[in-house]
Amino acid sequence: MASIEQFCAYDVQGLCTPLVGTTIVHMERLFNSDTATMSWSFTLLSLGYFSGAVSCGFVFDRVNHELQLIIANFIEAVMAIMTPFFTTLPLYNAALFILANTMGFIDASKVWLSS
Repeated sequence: MASIEQFCAYDVQGLCTPLVGTTIVHMERLFNSDTATMSWSFTLLSLGYFSGAVSCGFVFDRVNHELQLIIANFIEAVMAIMTPFFTTLPLYNAALFILANTMGFIDASKVWLSS
């Protein structure tokens, strides 16, 4: 049976996942950058997702599961709200990395919780 934390995790992640793809053109203009430079955002998203999933494997059995989901959802929601307000490309990419890290963490923890 899924808990309320799991339902919130699904909802928040569903809202945050398409963030980069839908805003990439606007962020190019904001950062006065080209598509090749902005494409590094997708690479950082993949690396962040991977590192979040791996870190979940190390942390999951050591901390309360519901607390992990609440913290990861909170970080994901805050980063999703704050990401468009960063005015430099390195800060934007760092925010995306943290956002993707929490996405990977939440996805990996959902697999553990469902088994």
